[in-house]
This record gives sequence, C-alpha cells and structure tokens, in this order.
Amino acid sequence: MNLTIKRIAFGIALVPLALVSSLGAARAEDVILHKGADIVLIFDNRLSSKTAKEGEKVKFHVAKDVMAEDTTVIKEGTHVTGTVTKVKKRGRFGVNARIQLLMSDIMTVSGRSAPLGFKSKGQEIGGKTGEATAASVGSAVILGPLGLAAGYFVVGKTVDAKPGDKMTVEVSKDTFVQKAN
Repeated sequence: MNLTIKRIAFGIALVPLALVSSLGAARAEDVILHKGADIVLIFDNRLSSKTAKEGEKVKFHVAKDVMAEDTTVIKEGTHVTGTVTKVKKRGRFGVNARIQLLMSDIMTVSGRSAPLGFKSKGQEIGGKTGEATAASVGSAVILGPLGLAAGYFVVGKTVDAKPGDKMTVEVSKDTFVQKAN
C-alpha cells in the first residue's frame, strides 16, 4: 500500500514537469524573439484586389536575417504563407481597396514557430481615401448637387502587389529560440 502511494505521488510530481517541457521553457542557451519584432517579407507571387479571393494563399520569403540578442533567429529566405481572409474592392468617392491577410507562423532557426501579425488592423494602401471623401463633400457644399455627382467619379485605388514588393509584419508573441552551436 505504501508503494502505491509513492507511485501516485511520483506520478503527480511529474505532471508539472511535463507541462513545463511542453510549453517550451527557456534554457540558458535560448534567446527571445520579442513580440513586436519587425520582419520584412517579400512577395513571391502577385496579389491584386481585382482578382484576389478569400482563401487564396500568398507566398512570401524573409528579406533579411532577423536578429535577437546578436543572434540570427530567422534566416533570410525563410518562406511563409498568408491566406486572404477578406477582400474589399475599390469604391466610389475615393474609397481604396483592402485585402486582409492571416499570416501563418514562421519557422525559426531552431525549428520553433513564431506567430505573425500586423501592427495595425490593416495595411493602408494609398492613404488618400479621407482626402478624396473630404474633397467630394467640399465639392457638394460649394458646387451643390453637381459637385456631389463629380465626387461619385473619384474612384479609390486598387491593391496591387507584385513579386519583389515588400511588406512588414511583426512577431505577435514572445518566442524562445535555441541558439545554434
């Protein structure tokens, strides 16, 4: 009976150890790739708001080595994929097109994955939507209905990324990366 209690106690003692190891606890030889670290990506294929569809995969590669604590944690050329989650076509009154992407995790040099995200909810393409809308409203006030009709013909910009274009994403969670020997 005493032997059974010791086995149960030993088993219970191992549970926290197993949990810590599954979380990827930091070791002395680990470096931290901090949340918010910028990663410059290069488009490998074309992406256009005219043709993009939800679920479409977009391929990228890392433009330059990503460093943390003077150590390379993500190598230049590392591939990563984004998935189109929403497409909004350009509109009247200067409303620009938008494409929302969900980025897959990127692999570090030690084989651990680091989650990626964007600094803002969406990347601004063109950035003139507000100015075009203000001009349309201003035209309506000054020129009346004729000015408002003219604003209708001010069309926003499309999103058009070509292979070789760059985009910056960020690491969305602190990630431990094992130093290479």
